[in-house]
Amino acid sequence: MTAPKPIAWVELMKQRYESLGFPSYQWSVYTDAPFVPLARPLPKCAVTMLTSGGVSLREAPGFDPYARNDFRLDAFASDCASDGFKIDDSYYPHEDAQADINCIFAIDRLRELARAGEVGAVTPRLWSGFMGRTYMRKKLMEEVVPEFVRELKADGTDVFVGVPACPLDQQTIALVCRVVEAAGIPTVCITTARDIAALVKPPRALFVNAPMGNNFGRPGDVQTQSRVLREALALVAEAKSGGVLADSSFHWPEPFTPEMSETTREKQLKH
Repeated sequence: MTAPKPIAWVELMKQRYESLGFPSYQWSVYTDAPFVPLARPLPKCAVTMLTSGGVSLREAPGFDPYARNDFRLDAFASDCASDGFKIDDSYYPHEDAQADINCIFAIDRLRELARAGEVGAVTPRLWSGFMGRTYMRKKLMEEVVPEFVRELKADGTDVFVGVPACPLDQQTIALVCRVVEAAGIPTVCITTARDIAALVKPPRALFVNAPMGNNFGRPGDVQTQSRVLREALALVAEAKSGGVLADSSFHWPEPFTPEMSETTREKQLKH
């Protein structure tokens, strides 16, 4: 089955901004990437995961669905119930992720890998944050993420898996991965925007040619969700240098079009 052509998100966002009367967006562009080799085999590593998809516990206040420069970061116990989440995010379609959180936050699959001994453990905390439109990139990289790194190290994190949702999240989580890796923790970004990852150059990126919000596949497709996560972790173990961008063996089985549900809201903000 032929894979759909990757969506040209950079050009699409340029056209979208211009159509709304805004200047063209200036992406972060790097020519190299930090790199830390994995210090021990995956079966001895503690792995954590972060999603930027506006995921919070049902009993907690939701994320601002139109968040801009929101550095909120929620921590969840590693054994939290995967059916106990809600999603508040207007920047990507999340019906599938709401039906099965593992589409965007594959924590059940990660715990299964830990139980099977494919990874050493899940860290005491899992994470949700950095959602929405982050324009304050200097603050993100020099203040917010270094503080986050301290929390990751306190949890004994050996591997960090970042899972971006909306178009600008793809850049934000790639930048988060760069800072986390530079601080000594190997990372991988599971991206659905190949061209954005190519510009930002996180240390390792696995491109999944699927709609945003479906980084791990469809609801209930345990086999695909596990497959994507295994491929991402294998990239952590096997990469020999920074800036690796690999294609997942999974791709969406039919053509799909980009969905960016923020358009109406941005028109309202403009006026």
